[in-house]
Amino acid sequence: MITDCLAGMGCLAEGFRIIARPGMRRYAVAPALVSLVVFLVLAAVLGWGFEAWMNALLPAGWGWLQWLLWPLFALAILLVWLFTYIHLTNLIAAPFNDLLAERVLAEIRGAPPPEEGWAQALREGVRAVGNTAAVLVYSLRWALPLLVLTLIPGLNVVAPVLWTVFNAWLLALEYADYPLGARGLAFREQRVLVARQRPGALGFGLAVLVLTGIPGLNLLAMPAAVAGATRLFAGAPGAEASHESS
Repeated sequence: MITDCLAGMGCLAEGFRIIARPGMRRYAVAPALVSLVVFLVLAAVLGWGFEAWMNALLPAGWGWLQWLLWPLFALAILLVWLFTYIHLTNLIAAPFNDLLAERVLAEIRGAPPPEEGWAQALREGVRAVGNTAAVLVYSLRWALPLLVLTLIPGLNVVAPVLWTVFNAWLLALEYADYPLGARGLAFREQRVLVARQRPGALGFGLAVLVLTGIPGLNLLAMPAAVAGATRLFAGAPGAEASHESS
């Protein structure tokens, strides 16, 4: 299990090597620019509202525990912010990420690069946005209860741990969509295949989560994660069979 988890983390490093290649760099530019714009906007929102949110979270009369609660609640706010940043960025950049995944898939298969006409790009872009929206809807079913938990004094001390695991799993699902969705798999089928590689998927998602929280490196986290997830999930057991039957 630990070996699989570390292997999943290693796929993110492989993703960096992939997007650094001369033929791949241009596919990483647009996702990086989207990351930059969204990051700046949400960072401004976080800076504007952080103090007010902290005051709302810290329960009255618990001042003697503030030294412990303050870092926990601050981490919870940052994880919620990170959740918003990651999924909003992926939704906006989905068409560009899809092009990158298609190019990496072609390399894995040893096939010619996919056609890049406007019609093809539009079709794939619509599919990618639709699948990313499906992941977002799925995530909201779990994010809302976690958000409520974050606001409940006493119980919210466990919120940072739950948000971390939750975000790691969602990141694995979100980035797995690019290689698996390109094979015609619906989101429900993708969840089954990713669950079969749960330790590796969680290791990959955790590595992406950590990298996304590092200013500067987070701008390249998305294209590297797309390339790394394509390496990790392109050969998922059952992927080819499901594609052929679809």
